[in-house]
Amino acid sequence: MSLERQEQSGAATHNRYDVVVVGAGPYGLSTAAHLLAHTSQVAVFGKPLELWRDAMPHNMLLRSYWWATSLSDPDHRYSFARYFQEHERASSYPLPKSVFVEYGLWFQRHAVPQVDETFVTKLSRREDSFEALLADGRSVQSRAVVMAPGLGSYVHVPTTYDHLPPELVSHTSHHVAFECFAGKRLAIIGAGQAALETAALAYECGAEVHVVSRRAIRWLREGAVDGRTLWQRLRAPKAGISPGWFNWGLEHFPYVFQQLPRSAKDSLLHGKGSYGPAGAAWLKPRLLGKVVLHEPQHVQSVREADDGAILEFADQTHLHVDHIIVGTGYRVNINRLPMLDPALLKHIQTYQQAPILNQHFESSVPGLYFLGLSSVLSCGPLYRFVIGTDAAARRITEAITQQSMGVSR
Repeated sequence: MSLERQEQSGAATHNRYDVVVVGAGPYGLSTAAHLLAHTSQVAVFGKPLELWRDAMPHNMLLRSYWWATSLSDPDHRYSFARYFQEHERASSYPLPKSVFVEYGLWFQRHAVPQVDETFVTKLSRREDSFEALLADGRSVQSRAVVMAPGLGSYVHVPTTYDHLPPELVSHTSHHVAFECFAGKRLAIIGAGQAALETAALAYECGAEVHVVSRRAIRWLREGAVDGRTLWQRLRAPKAGISPGWFNWGLEHFPYVFQQLPRSAKDSLLHGKGSYGPAGAAWLKPRLLGKVVLHEPQHVQSVREADDGAILEFADQTHLHVDHIIVGTGYRVNINRLPMLDPALLKHIQTYQQAPILNQHFESSVPGLYFLGLSSVLSCGPLYRFVIGTDAAARRITEAITQQSMGVSR
């Protein structure tokens, strides 16, 4: 590849960097933007907003508020508000996924222009540095690596459905359009936003949809946070995840969770910070009276039939469908990250298959950091959401820059 072509494509032009960022989603781009304010020797590998562009439905709407989905740069020059202003567009709720993707790519072009869309196929440790082998055969070295992988490696499909072929069962992340299900009988497993919005989109494309949920579906309140009374604001202050003191605390004191003992972390993650399955209020009119809701209902077993699959429920009833889509989310397991060399992987201490991280998001391997969903068990539920990008990017950048200056932490 010529130097001119490398520059045009954003490809890395040499093989030694201060930092390599693996992943170009909201967390990878935000952290890279902060790092670039301190050093130009930052390489970012991955397709910008790949998960959002290629693994989420075209007509999806975001449950999050638009003002809580800004990516982060050091001077807040590329916020969602500025994007709307510059493009003379009005904000809205709920926000179409396509608008978020357009914003994210605008952020990337301005804040992190040199993204190399080549994927890292192997990451290993070489004495006091890391080596990243790229899909095109190149190899780069760096003193620090920030892992910001997409959710693709963490897709969770319950073992109940393991024996079924892909023609009969798939995950919500495998679908961006639903016209292929027109006239088909479809079972959606789950009661979270992804499952419920998938159900709505499939129904609107002509499918007969059955939503199967182990618990009664929990519907969130209307999303508006402006125009509330003083009493309402005092009871539940404005917060990016959703109004409430717990969420407000996560947002304004983003590093406190990391200092808690393991037992307290687990208690919060299984309690207030679990953010269990729920659907946005604006989905209700698209589903109620239109799709069949099986709630609460437990799938006891599922078997393949000549013309589809049959789900057997705990109450001895059954449901015959053409296809099953599981909306059972994602579970962190770093053993499933294909780029981690086994020799490196064995040195990463884990808890419930997630990396154990210190207060700077650094793993037990010095110089190796993890972001986003990978960091939740150690650093807190704030980092399940885009609103956590600012706190994570600032803390990691502080750690890496101090390390490069020889400052002990």
